[in-house]
Amino acid sequence: MSPPQSPPPKSDTRPPGYGRYGSYRPYGRYGGYPAYGSEHDDEEQRIGLRNAWLLVRERKWYVVTVFFVTVLLTAVFTFLATPIYEALATVQVLRHGPHILRVADVTDDTIASDADFNTQVNILESAAIIQSVVNRMSAEELKQLTDPYATRTGETPSPAAIIYSSRRIVPQRFSLVTAIGFQHPNPKIAARVANLIATEYIAYNTRLRVEEALKAVDELKDRADQQRKHVDELANALQAFRQRGNLISLVQSKDIVTEKLKALNLMATQTNAHLNEAEVRWNQVQQWTREGRPLAELPFIAGQTKVSQLTQQLTTQKLALANCQQYYKEKHPRLIEATNAVAKAESEMKAALDEAAASIRSEYENALQTDAAARKALAEQESKSLDLDKSAVEYENLERDFKINDQLLESMIARMRETSVTSSMETESARVIDSAMEPMRPISPRIALDLALGIFAGVALGIGAAFLIAKIEDRVKTAFDIEEYIGFPLLGVVPRVGRMEPADKAQIVSNGADPMVVEAFLSLYSTLRLNADSRNARLIAVTSTLPGEGKSFIATNLALAFASQGQRTAVVDCDLRKPNIHRSFRLRATKGVIDYCSNSASFDDIVVKDVYPNLDVIGSGGRAPNPIGLINSKEFESMLAELTKRYDRVIFDTPPLAAVSDALNILPLVDGAIYTIQFNRVMRRTAQHCARRLMSASVAVFGAVLNDVQVGGANGYYVGYDDKRVKEYHDRKPTGATAPKEPVPARPQTNAPVPAAES
Repeated sequence: MSPPQSPPPKSDTRPPGYGRYGSYRPYGRYGGYPAYGSEHDDEEQRIGLRNAWLLVRERKWYVVTVFFVTVLLTAVFTFLATPIYEALATVQVLRHGPHILRVADVTDDTIASDADFNTQVNILESAAIIQSVVNRMSAEELKQLTDPYATRTGETPSPAAIIYSSRRIVPQRFSLVTAIGFQHPNPKIAARVANLIATEYIAYNTRLRVEEALKAVDELKDRADQQRKHVDELANALQAFRQRGNLISLVQSKDIVTEKLKALNLMATQTNAHLNEAEVRWNQVQQWTREGRPLAELPFIAGQTKVSQLTQQLTTQKLALANCQQYYKEKHPRLIEATNAVAKAESEMKAALDEAAASIRSEYENALQTDAAARKALAEQESKSLDLDKSAVEYENLERDFKINDQLLESMIARMRETSVTSSMETESARVIDSAMEPMRPISPRIALDLALGIFAGVALGIGAAFLIAKIEDRVKTAFDIEEYIGFPLLGVVPRVGRMEPADKAQIVSNGADPMVVEAFLSLYSTLRLNADSRNARLIAVTSTLPGEGKSFIATNLALAFASQGQRTAVVDCDLRKPNIHRSFRLRATKGVIDYCSNSASFDDIVVKDVYPNLDVIGSGGRAPNPIGLINSKEFESMLAELTKRYDRVIFDTPPLAAVSDALNILPLVDGAIYTIQFNRVMRRTAQHCARRLMSASVAVFGAVLNDVQVGGANGYYVGYDDKRVKEYHDRKPTGATAPKEPVPARPQTNAPVPAAES
C-alpha cells in the first residue's frame, strides 16, 4: 500500500472556470468522431452523413417494414389496376382565318402573341367545350363512358366530370399545335372523345364568330335606323331654315347682294367725288364774292355759254362805246346809244353771273343730298350683306351636319351588308392535323415504372420513417449528442456486456470476462490520466440520469482499473436509498457510511480491505431514512478527509440526478464527477436538465461515459466495436513468457454472498 498523501487544495487544482462544462474540451476522438469544438468542417460533414446512415441502420427493421409494405401496395395496385388507354388528336390554331371577301371582321381572331394562343388553349380546356362534347355523344357512348367509373354504391360521376378529369391539353412548344388527349379504359371511347373535343373546339369558334356577326348586324341595323331618323331631322331643319330666310339658293342670293353692294359702293364713290368738286366751286364763288372779284374770271363760270356770250357782247359794246367817245360828245345819240348798250350788257352779265352762282350753289346742294342718299343705300346694303353672312354660317353648319350624318348612315348600311354577307360564310380558325386513333397499348399501369417508383418510394418512406422515429425518440446515442446537446466531453464508450451475473459484470475488469469491455475501462482510465484536472483528482463521483443506467457498474470497474494500475483505490457506496456496491462485490451488508456518519462505527470498521489488490470497499451500511442530512453532516466531510489521506483514488457511487437530489449535495465535496449515460435510453431533454443541475453544483465534470453500447448497432458511431479483427485481437489468448498473469481473484470472504441486483 502506498503511503497516504495529503490532497492538494481544491482551489489550487481547479483552473478558472473549472466546473463549467462549456470550458472543457473533449479528450480525443471516438471512432473517428471529431472532437467537440473541432474546426474541421469537411470532417464534420462526413460525420453528419455517417450519423444519418447509422440512424437509418439502427432502425433498419422499420425501414425494411415500410419498404416492403410500400412495394407490396404498389404491386397490388399495379396488377389490380384497370388498364387506361389514351388517344391523342392534334389541332393547329391558324394565325388568320381564310378571307373570302376582303372586308373587316366583327371579331378579331388573329393569333398575334403568346397570350392569344394561350387564350385558345384555355378555350380548349373550358367547360363549354366539354358540355358540347357531352351533347354530341349518343346515349350508348355516354353509357360506355360512365360505366367504368360506377362505384359500389351505384353512384356514377357525370360525363362532364369524367371528361374534365381525364382530358389532357398539351400545347407543343414553339408552335401553334396543341395535342388533345383523353384517357379511358375503353380505347374506342378514348379516341371518340379526343376527336369530339377537337371538332367541337373548331365548331365552337365558328359558332362564336357567326353569333357575334349576327349580333353585330342587329346592332348595326338599330344604329342605322337611329341614324336615318337623325338625318331626316337635319334635312327638315335645313329646309325650314331656307324657307324662313327666303333663301332659295344661298349662293345666288349671296351673288346678288354682292353685286348690289359693289354698285352702291361705286355710286357712293362717284357722288362723293362730285360733291367734293361742287363744294370746291361753291367755296370759290363765295370767296370771290366776299372779295368783290369778278365771278366771270372763274373758269367754271366763264365757261358757261351765256356768260361767255355776254362777255363777248360786253367787250364788243365797250369797244363801240370807246370809239363813239372819240368821235362824239356826251349827248350825241350814238354815244348815248352805245352807253346804254354797255349798261344793258353789264346788267345782263350781272344777272347771268348771279344765275351761275345760284346754279353752282344748287349743284352743291344736290351733290350733298345725292352723296348722303348713296351712303345710306350703301350702309343698308352692307347691313343686309352681314345678315346674309350670319345666315350663311348657320346654314353651312346645318348643311355640314347633314352631309356628315348622311355619309355615316351610308357607311353603317354598307357595314351592315358586309357583316351580313360574312356571317353566312363558314371560316375556320383551327384545323385538325391528326385525328385520334384507337390506342393499342394502355398507358397505365406501367408495371416496370410503377414497381421502380414503388421501390424508390419504399426506400424514401422507409428512411423518412426512420428519421421520424428518431425525431420522436430523441435519445442520446452518439458523441455528438453528448458533446453538442448535453455539453460534456465524451470520456469513453463501454460496450454492452453479454448475459452475465450482475456481480461478475461489476468485476469484469478483474475477471476479464469480456476483453473489449476491459479495454474500454482501461481506455477510460487512460483518458482521465491525459487531462491534468482529472489526473490530479482523488475524489471522483459517478452519477447518472436515471436508475439502471449502470453507474454502479462504471464505478466498480473504474475503481478496479485504477487498482490494477497500482493506485490505492477505494469505492464508496453513497447511494443511501438503494445501495448496491456490496452486492456487486458479493459482500454481506455490514457497517458502512451510515454507521460512520451516525458515530456508531469508526472508519476502520466500515472499510472492507483488500477486496482486490489495492482496492477497498465501503458500503452504505443499509438504507438511510434521511440521506441528505447524513451527507451534509460534519461526519461525512470527516470521512472524505480520511479517504483523501489514505487513498490515491476514491470512487463514489452516487444516486441518479433525475430521481433524487442526493448527488447534488455530494458533488461540492469531491474533486470532479463522471456522468454515466446509457446508450439509446435517456432523452436529450432529460439529460440536458440533469447537466444543468450538475453545473449548479459548481464542480468539475470530467465528462460522460456512454454505457451499454450495442456492438452491432454502434459500429458506425464508434469505430471498432463491430470489427472482427478487433474482436479476434481481444479474444486471442496470450501465450509464452510474455503472457500477463490471470486477474487476481478477490480474497475469500467469510461472509456468505448476497444476491446481486443492479448492473
